[in-house]
Amino acid sequence: LARRMADEADRHGHQAELLAQRPALLPTWSPLARAVAVYAASGAAAGVLMLILVVASGVGLVDGFTLGAWICAGLPAVAFFAGYLVLGRWGRPAIVAGTPPRYLPLGFLICFLLVPMAYCAYLLLVRGLR
Repeated sequence: LARRMADEADRHGHQAELLAQRPALLPTWSPLARAVAVYAASGAAAGVLMLILVVASGVGLVDGFTLGAWICAGLPAVAFFAGYLVLGRWGRPAIVAGTPPRYLPLGFLICFLLVPMAYCAYLLLVRGLR
């Protein structure tokens, strides 16, 4: 009985170790897919903020230079660093031998292309509906 209980405890300990080697955020995904999803989600959130800025610009609360600066540099940078921090906090396993990859060039590319492309899509949508 003691031997069976020890074997079961050993098996549970091995399962706990395997679970600790998986990140909390999207644990079954590959590191690349997780990074793409996180950077795309942070870019999409920046796209929503961009739409709020566009509406504020239309009302007159934000001038054109400020809007352009936020669309081309500010919001993509905020999205990139938000994705970077999310991957560092929740995309890292509890037990890890080294530093897991965060795919910085890919994240930079996604964030700095997604927000301006969302603005262009917004412009095409508004022009097409008129």
